[in-house]
Amino acid sequence: MTSKGYKRFKNRLEYFRTDNEVAEILLLNKEVLAGESSIFKRVTHDKHPLLFKRTNTVGSRNIVVSHLRKTIYVAFIKDMYEEVTEYIQYILQQGAMNGADSQRLVGEHNIEMTANDILSKNNKKEIVQAVMSQIFRQLENKQSTMKLLSSIKRKLDLTIDQTLIDRALAFLEIRHIFVHADGKPDQVFLDKYPDIRLDNKERILLNSTFAQEAYMAIHDLILAIDREMIDRNYISASELS
Repeated sequence: MTSKGYKRFKNRLEYFRTDNEVAEILLLNKEVLAGESSIFKRVTHDKHPLLFKRTNTVGSRNIVVSHLRKTIYVAFIKDMYEEVTEYIQYILQQGAMNGADSQRLVGEHNIEMTANDILSKNNKKEIVQAVMSQIFRQLENKQSTMKLLSSIKRKLDLTIDQTLIDRALAFLEIRHIFVHADGKPDQVFLDKYPDIRLDNKERILLNSTFAQEAYMAIHDLILAIDREMIDRNYISASELS
């Protein structure tokens, strides 16, 4: 049994992983797509002006398709991070609705809601969602994935194995490296996560092995959280399937 939030998370990741596989297949079959007078079949000057300028060679095709694959893998990392944050918002709201300690949940946060804000909500669920959204934004503003996960673990009083968190953190923090450093980690990151492999340009090595490891690490963490949330009866019965 799992929550609808977990199932939504897993289903979306399956779509992203399909994109990864498509990119790998395109790279393997790039020569099947080669045109006679253009880099790829059916490339035209009007519809594909940039591809039309490309030389019709194996090397040129490899550059174009490899860049596409890298772009998709980077998007995969960024999308997984976004799905994790959406799931975290989900469990915060579920916990608040289903008996999690309200003082622990709110903690040090200052929530700003006017009487009009409260009265404009249709029910308790909408009020809880508004409060938890403010708390989540304050947590996310710390700009530290480690602090975010630690805070969620503490606020919901979860006992998730730290090993699962550490494995997932490596890949969640990589998202920041692609956003702010074009995929090139600093020495602090490399010392912290020595198992992360680099390419010949000292950037994160993006391939199918990396994508699989990232998926498994993050998926296993979310599944463990989901199971404990269910064990503590923090997920509404209507959200279980």
